[in-house]
Amino acid sequence: MSKTETRYERLDGIERYLARHQKRGCTTSELAREFGVDPDTIRRDLDLLEARGTGLIKEGRRYHLDHRRIIHTMKISNDEALALYMAARLLSRHSDEHNPHVVSALDKLSDALRSKSPLIADHIARASAAVRERPVRREYVEALEVLTQGWATGRKVRLSYHSYSKDEMTERLFAPYFIEPSGIGYACYVIGFDDLRGKLRTLKVERIRTIRLTDEQFAIPEEFDPIRLLASAWGVIWRDEGTIEVILRFAPQVVRRLKESVWHVSQRLEDCPDGSCLFSVRVGSTVEMKPWIRQWGAAVEVLAPDELRAEMIEEVRAQARLYGLIPHKETH
Repeated sequence: MSKTETRYERLDGIERYLARHQKRGCTTSELAREFGVDPDTIRRDLDLLEARGTGLIKEGRRYHLDHRRIIHTMKISNDEALALYMAARLLSRHSDEHNPHVVSALDKLSDALRSKSPLIADHIARASAAVRERPVRREYVEALEVLTQGWATGRKVRLSYHSYSKDEMTERLFAPYFIEPSGIGYACYVIGFDDLRGKLRTLKVERIRTIRLTDEQFAIPEEFDPIRLLASAWGVIWRDEGTIEVILRFAPQVVRRLKESVWHVSQRLEDCPDGSCLFSVRVGSTVEMKPWIRQWGAAVEVLAPDELRAEMIEEVRAQARLYGLIPHKETH
């Protein structure tokens, strides 16, 4: 029996199951056994699939997909299949939440690739299974669904938001302009106009507690360019008042690894006589950059700005106190 959590997942599952058994078709009884529901539920599901545009043909007691009503067919090479696989892996790993829409998208991609690249299709299916096994937090999925609908239809949402910095709950009317996943902290963010603050803000989707779609329309300003806006961000956080120059000195033993990747579009590298390397970037905020700096340990030193250097020094002192290397009463 196929495992589905919601009717939405079951409808997608039925469509995929019919696609896999296109030649012989399926009866309502067979579909009922496969999905663990009664035949009357399957009949209602088939009616809903037909209503939302899924082409169905009934021949006797068996249902088939009407391929004449499929929107388009995609032909891809093995190299393109690999590109889709890598995208699927990133999609499955960008969040630690169970998202049924991610599961559905990966399952459909796996089905589409099965005849061309069965090995890659199997691995995409495994990526889907990994997402499916995560615990479900309906609050998060609902927030994404409503934000997506608001984004697609140009309608504002009303939400309650738990601010981490101030530990407070606020009610907001929000116009979603852009949704951006972040690999830092496995999070997802929405950028838009916040009526409460009267300006453009970034909200973390995981901190939205309640949300509903309103009938109030909005238009995304022509000057809003998320790619340009996020160009100065290390992740998805930026400052309205401009950028901050961060200068780091990397020890000789990690310079080769540092140069293997382009970490930011604004980065500049300068080799030093002792084999170390100066790394400079201009970012909108240092908040999301700090975990990246920490992962280099003692192989990196913050030279600028002074505020960030002071923050990192205090973190080192706190760790030293934690491990008993300096007395807890010492503050300097």
